[in-house]
Amino acid sequence: MPRDPHSVSAEPHLGSPARAKDAVDHEVWSEPCRPAGARAADPSKTLCGQLRQQWGRVSWGRSWGVVAALSLVAGPFAVLAAFLKTSAPTGLLAALIAAPLVEELGKAVVPLMVLERRPYLFAAGGQLVLVGAFSGLVFAAIENALYLHVFVGDPTASLRAWRWGICTAVHVGCSSIAGLGLRRMWRAARASSSLAGMSLAAPCLIAAMIVHGAYNAAAIALERTGALSFAE
Repeated sequence: MPRDPHSVSAEPHLGSPARAKDAVDHEVWSEPCRPAGARAADPSKTLCGQLRQQWGRVSWGRSWGVVAALSLVAGPFAVLAAFLKTSAPTGLLAALIAAPLVEELGKAVVPLMVLERRPYLFAAGGQLVLVGAFSGLVFAAIENALYLHVFVGDPTASLRAWRWGICTAVHVGCSSIAGLGLRRMWRAARASSSLAGMSLAAPCLIAAMIVHGAYNAAAIALERTGALSFAE
């Protein structure tokens, strides 16, 4: 079948027709420098057109299946983040900067990678907040188990209550804040039928890190002044 003479795949420097995925990823019809009326003859050959088609094809059942899968995958990433944190140098700067940065990015990285390339797999932005909250819960459970049963060994009842109550709430809350940033990315992608950049989620990710760091600073200050004690 002869090539379309108006297709970019017919350019002389291309020895063979471009593959469908590569052609869509690198198509020029959605570039902002194009005139307003310049559109590809076949919408399926544009990124915008394909994203619209995909959003129409993904069912609610499949979308929630993706949410469930991401929630399960968040566990191994949370384990990795926990080991990165516990293997990092200890100290005030580590607790206030390194730990919040590593942990909050670790909890958000799985849904973020999927969202950047396949936003149509999510039927609603709230799903990303839910995945964030669940990843925080999984991370808190792993961190608490490591801290109480490996690093402490014989924790007091007050320490167990603090870890499972306050620390868990902080992790779930911070991850939910990060999830709000991912929801913002999803809304932008859905509204424009395009791929949204991480810059839209960055303010919420940074806010989650700041809240986490502030909690760590408050806990350290209370413990050093004797206002917070787990001795029995």
